[in-house]
Order: sequence, then C-alpha cells, then structure tokens
Amino acid sequence: MTVSYEHRLLFRHEGPLDMEVLPVLVHAAERALQNEGVRPPLRRRIISSLIELAQNIIRYSAVNEKYPPLLLLSRTDQGFVLIVRNLVHYSQELFLHSYLQNLVSMPRQELEKLHYSTLTEGSYSDSGGAGLGLVQVLFKSDAFEYELTPVEGEYSWFTVKASFSL
Repeated sequence: MTVSYEHRLLFRHEGPLDMEVLPVLVHAAERALQNEGVRPPLRRRIISSLIELAQNIIRYSAVNEKYPPLLLLSRTDQGFVLIVRNLVHYSQELFLHSYLQNLVSMPRQELEKLHYSTLTEGSYSDSGGAGLGLVQVLFKSDAFEYELTPVEGEYSWFTVKASFSL
C-alpha cells in the first residue's frame, strides 16, 4: 500500500499578521518541516520564502477584518507547496499583474541581474524593502504561480503559490 502525501496540510495561519506574530509563525512552520524530516537546505528555502511573502502582506496588504490573510504549507508527493493569500485594493491589480508577468517571463540570468543591480544601485521604499521579496521567492522555488481574484467592492485576493521539489 502506498501512502500519498497529496495536499497534507502541515501549517496554516488565517488571521491578523504583523511583525510580532511572524516569528511565532516561522517557528511553527519550521517545526512542521523538521517533523517531516526536511533537510536544512530545502527547509531554509521554504522558510525564507514564507518570510518574504509574509513581509509583503505586512507591508502592502489591504486590511479588512472580514478577509484576513492566509498562509498554508502542504506536503505533496512531489515536495511542498506554500500558498499565501492577502487582500489588495483593485487599484493595485494592474501594477501587480504587470510586475509579476514581467518577473515570471524573465530568464533566470535576467532575474539575477535585476537582483544584483537592485541590491547595489537600487533605492529602498518607505516600508523598508527594495522590491526583492518576490524575486527572492522566484529564485528559491521550483515553480511559482499567482492569481488575482475579485472579492467584493474595491478588493481582490492576491494569491501566490510557490512549489518546492524534493
């Protein structure tokens, strides 16, 4: 008999997210990966991606108690899937879509150049970032998808799915 890991949930957080809650969530996700016997290099890639995506939520997410952010980590037969969802204003959709389409379509060498030039010559935003969070997740994951889904009124869900192969 073969046991399937398909979509076995390892970690889930749905609710408020800030820099005080983040270390607790990171610790819980890391413990879940350790319990799965995930080797440190893969564990670091997954955890650092979770941190980058959570920081994006903290910095840029629209806040509405009716629609809290969501972080999920699942085990599959092929590896691990990290899904992060947060609310954005519809006015951000066009920017997010064009920015991510550009990043996803870039060859790895161009992403590396963008990463390097942003680190060496780029400016930092008022929220403290240099715009590298999603680039970092693209580097570290084996597959990256995103989706923008209208919710109601002026909001949409922004969902990122990053996959990590064993």
